[in-house]
Amino acid sequence: MTQKYYILIALCIAMTIVSAQYEPNWASINSRPLPEWYDEIKFGIFVHWGTYAVPAFGNGTGGEWYWYWLDTLADGGWVSAYHNRSFGPDFTYQSFASMFTAHLFDPEAWADLFARSGAKYVVLTSKHHEGYTNWPSAQSWGYNSVDVGPHMDLVGALTKAVKARGLHMGLYFSLFEWFNPLYQADAASGTPPKTDIYVTDTMLPQLYDIANRYEPDIIWPDGDWVQPSSYFQSTEFLAWLYNNYTNKENVIVNDRWGSETRGVDGGFWTDEQFTAGKLVPHKWETCMTIGYSWGYNQYEDAGNYQTAAELLQVLVETVSCGGNLLLNVGPTKEGIIPIIMQTRLLEIGDWLAINGEAIYGSKPWRVQNDTASIWYTWNAGTSDLYAMSYDWPTDSVLQLQSPVASAATTITLLGYPQTISFTHSKESGITLKLPQLTPSLYPLPPYTFKLTNAK
Repeated sequence: MTQKYYILIALCIAMTIVSAQYEPNWASINSRPLPEWYDEIKFGIFVHWGTYAVPAFGNGTGGEWYWYWLDTLADGGWVSAYHNRSFGPDFTYQSFASMFTAHLFDPEAWADLFARSGAKYVVLTSKHHEGYTNWPSAQSWGYNSVDVGPHMDLVGALTKAVKARGLHMGLYFSLFEWFNPLYQADAASGTPPKTDIYVTDTMLPQLYDIANRYEPDIIWPDGDWVQPSSYFQSTEFLAWLYNNYTNKENVIVNDRWGSETRGVDGGFWTDEQFTAGKLVPHKWETCMTIGYSWGYNQYEDAGNYQTAAELLQVLVETVSCGGNLLLNVGPTKEGIIPIIMQTRLLEIGDWLAINGEAIYGSKPWRVQNDTASIWYTWNAGTSDLYAMSYDWPTDSVLQLQSPVASAATTITLLGYPQTISFTHSKESGITLKLPQLTPSLYPLPPYTFKLTNAK
């Protein structure tokens, strides 16, 4: 297929998105084509940041669930023991809000880091399950980042900086709150709830507010497992989003809109800490932490953190199987992204500066991989094929089983100026004779081989 053909498809999708009117039911909502830009960009940064960054503690679970475990295990347990030892048994979780200062938060520096990492989109937690909002929500009066703590609209500041660098901005939003009295009253009314006071008085006004106020390209809800989508009035909100939202042509959402929707309804499908290993027939995204915790956890040691090479393998496999990678960072209460996380992002950016053409705008090929360490992507516009190998064989001979070469085929190693010599046969595929390279010439795997005029 030619490049003009794919441009025509993209224009048709855009016209369909603009002209269609969507009804508040899943059949209609699911008929909306996903905006093409999301599939093109492949790599984004997730940011879990809230008052849980103050205790910054999680032993065996994410630090962002601190309040839940503190309340659930109030009579004992490792969170309670840490809390009582560090802050005292009478210190309430809500009191952490005044200690969430963010006084070293520099949205311009964050946005620069994300751009240098090679990420093309950012998703910031606007509100986690604790209910504290990182913007001045009227429904969270006295418990938001303007009224207490930073005294700053954190969502607004980062949104402005991210958009100024040409990156897409997204907002994570928890559909429910663990200890909100309105939600607890709804949940106690039946299964599913017979009342929806929390949804109409808190959740929906907040969702409409962040959409209208910040015009994000991505709305990323969570907390879907606790109630069905009918309780959250998800299809009603999505019909408004697709029909009347000012950014309706570009906006995209995930599949976390109710306990029955994940992997079935909504926009792109999501999973956590997951690589598919095979082609997924629907656009999907894996969100993954660099360490273990999503929110900053000072208890984690270096052994919990993946290396850049390991994270790049996740990126390669995800893209090869049709997905996007949303890689998480958890800043401190002061607003500093931990140095080990910054280092990983910069290393990924260095790799993408050389190998990005095999990632951005690529499509899954007819074969996703030959072995566990050789994966493929394809450029539909140029028909170039990319083989990414995690290993550099000790004998400098690399075997590609799936591609078919011809007399017109050329092979290059991205970042290396000379072509790669090879032989090919119907029986053994393509055999590459790799050049002698030092780490200074090509420091970081995976190694990307570009095959032109191969099938």
